[in-house]
Formats: sequence, C-alpha cells, structure tokens
Amino acid sequence: MSNRNGIDILVVEDDQDMRELVREVLTEHGHRVTTAVNGKDALRALEEKVFPVVVSDMKMPVMTGERLLAEINTRLQMKPYIILITAFGDIEEALQLIKKGAYDYIIKPFKMEQLLIAVNKAAAELAMRLRIDELERINRCGSKHHGLVGKSPAMSRLFDFIDRIADSSGNVLLQGETGTGKELIAHAIHQASSKRNAPFVPVNCAAIPEGLLESELFGNVKGAFTDAAASKTGLFVEAAGGCILLDEIAEMPLAVQAKILRVLQDKEVRPVGSNVSVPMDTRVIAASNKNLKEEVAAGNFREDLYYRLNIFKIEIPPLRERREDIPLLISEFLDAHEQRGIKAEVSREVLRFFLDYPWPGNIRELENVIERCVFLADKGMITLQDLPGDMLESCRIDEETGFGSVKPLAELELEYVRYVLEKCQGNKKKAASLLGINRKTIHRKLEGQKV
Repeated sequence: MSNRNGIDILVVEDDQDMRELVREVLTEHGHRVTTAVNGKDALRALEEKVFPVVVSDMKMPVMTGERLLAEINTRLQMKPYIILITAFGDIEEALQLIKKGAYDYIIKPFKMEQLLIAVNKAAAELAMRLRIDELERINRCGSKHHGLVGKSPAMSRLFDFIDRIADSSGNVLLQGETGTGKELIAHAIHQASSKRNAPFVPVNCAAIPEGLLESELFGNVKGAFTDAAASKTGLFVEAAGGCILLDEIAEMPLAVQAKILRVLQDKEVRPVGSNVSVPMDTRVIAASNKNLKEEVAAGNFREDLYYRLNIFKIEIPPLRERREDIPLLISEFLDAHEQRGIKAEVSREVLRFFLDYPWPGNIRELENVIERCVFLADKGMITLQDLPGDMLESCRIDEETGFGSVKPLAELELEYVRYVLEKCQGNKKKAASLLGINRKTIHRKLEGQKV
C-alpha cells in the first residue's frame, strides 16, 4: 500500500534484521526511511536532515533510547515525534519517557500494523501542526507585506519581487498610474532590506521649483547663489547609507537629469558652488506615473539616465486590475478611522459598486472616498447616497447592471449572488469572502431558487 503523504522517518535499531524489516515495511507504505544502528549515528543523521518521526529501540549499546530522547530535546529546535520500541517489562520506563517528550511506545513482540498505526497517527498530527503553524503565520502576516495590503495574484508577485531585490544595491524604477502607492512600495522595498534602519528620504521632484531642485538634492555652500545665506546639506547626503525616492522623476529638468546621471555613475555628490565631492552610498528608487520609455522617445527624458535607473523595473498594477484587494483596502481604511474613534461599515450595494467602479484615481481615490463617507454615513452605515455625485454619475448602476426596474429584494439578492459568482469565475469561497457570508449560505440561496 502506497502513501502519497509519506514522511521522512529515522529508524534507530541495533538489531540488523529488525532494522531492515521495519525499514522495508515503512518504505512499502510510502515513507522515506533512513536507518541508524545506535543513538550517536541517529544524532548525526538528525543534524544533517529533518526527520519528523523517529522510531527507536529502547535498549541499545552506545546510547539508549532514553539518552537519545534527552539529547534530541536539548539539541533540536524542531522536535520530532519519537516512537519507542520497548520490552514488556519496560512499560513503566516508557511511560516516564512519554512524560519527558516521547510521542508513543510499542511493546515487543509487536505486529507491524501496530507500528504503522503509531506512525500514521504521528504523520496526521504532524500535518495538523504544520497547518496550524501556517494559519498562525497567515494570521500574523495577514494580507500585509511591509505595510502593503493585498492578496491578489498581481500583489503576490509584487511582494515576491520586493523580497528578491530588497538587499540589492541596484536602482529601482517604479511606474504606475497616479494613486497606485508608489511611495508606499518604495518604502516597502527599503523596509524589506537589511538597511531598514537607515534613512528613507522621499522627494517629490514635481513639487520643488526648478531653480531650487539642484540645491535641494545636492546641497550648496554659503554664497553659491543669491539666496544661499548658509551652507546646506542635500537630500542625497541626508539619505546616506539608506534610500532616496525620486518621485515624479519625469518632471525633472533635463539639466538636473544630467547631474543625477553623474551622481549614479560616480557615486558622489557635489554641492552647488563647491569644488569638493561627497561620497554617496545611497540607493536610488525613481518613480513616475508616465512611461519613461515613451518620454525618452519624445525627447523629454535622458536615455542614458533611463537605463541607469531601470535595473529593477516594477510596473504597479492599477486598482481595477486587482479588484479582489478592494475589500481588504476598505477594511484597512475603516480600521484606521475606527482607531480614531469613528466606526463605520459599507453596505452590500456600496461594496458591489466599488467592485465595479473603474477607480481612475486608484487607491488614493478609494481612501479619499472612504474618508468622506465615514463622516457622512448615517448610524455608521455607508450607503450609495453617501458617495460623491460625480462618482455615481460616471458609473450609473442601472445601466451597468440592469437593475433599473423595481424587483423583490430576494430576487435582487439572488441576482447579486449570481453576479459576484460570475465575477469570481464560480469560486464560491472567494465570492463568499467578498459578500461577507459563508459558502453554505451561497449554496442555500442558489438551491432555494431554480438556478
């Protein structure tokens, strides 16, 4: 009989015939078996590989089963399930070892079915332990990753990429529509790195007047220009050892772009009006809501700088391409308001509207709408009448969904369940999560009607 859920088992037995018999039986049942002739050999094997289950004789030369158990408890962080094979007269001793951490015992002489029952029971408990550990990990991490929220495939890929590039010194280029969270993603990259305790300095290049941008970035010496009454440290130097975010870099004048290129090439910064350069060990993350490759073609952005920045490129998905994250983001924003003393929730009709709405302003727009609605909601329930008029006008509910006519509530509810199921491609678990109900309720509603 094979076992698809076979596990790695270490068999410790000094008797060769018994050792080989146990190995053969466990292997036939799908388990991967390694053998050891005594406790010392077993410890060496456990140091080289993880064995979830150890089957050990009690009485062995060199090191007894009792001593092996004590050594395992002392040395190993991940404790295996230890099944002891004991003689009839040693039952009391075996029971004492159970209290010290052994999982189970089998009395000689025994049938192999007894051993298989003990091993399969340990394997089932192991699977449960791993599942609980995973659920606890999910509960700790939730749907957040270094401050970012999401569980959609697009965001899962983004989280994975962030982890892979975090400790590289290579420059990063973030491209995405307005409101997609470019600064948050830049900060997440910094937080995921080993330099998370070093400075993170965000700079909005579009918000600084062209005449001051160079001085802000690189600093200046006293008297370098008319208003330079004192020397000033630049933002690149302030970010030393950490990370600087050049947001809206497409708005940077070509003359300043050339100086940024020189900084990236030479790894040093020269303050305005100075003849002395300052070494620069700052990682650069650039962000833009424009396509920089198109800007290069149009002559608005330096090609050489584009390639210097484009070592790691991240295309940030717009909210309309990660709709399964909308309920998570809503919950995040509502929780933030609740912590400030204002509790609210969204009605189903509003959630449905949010799932359909194209979100041209992306996450920033969603956050602003939630903030507005929280203060307007009657008795803490956000309804369609709380939404901005222009938002409703741009996405007419009756035209989009065909719900312009008056229908019984039960009929509307059934149509909505069908609608969400269609959006989720028939995935009832996902639909139930979006609807805020369980799968049994969905099944009952569909069964109660001729679907």
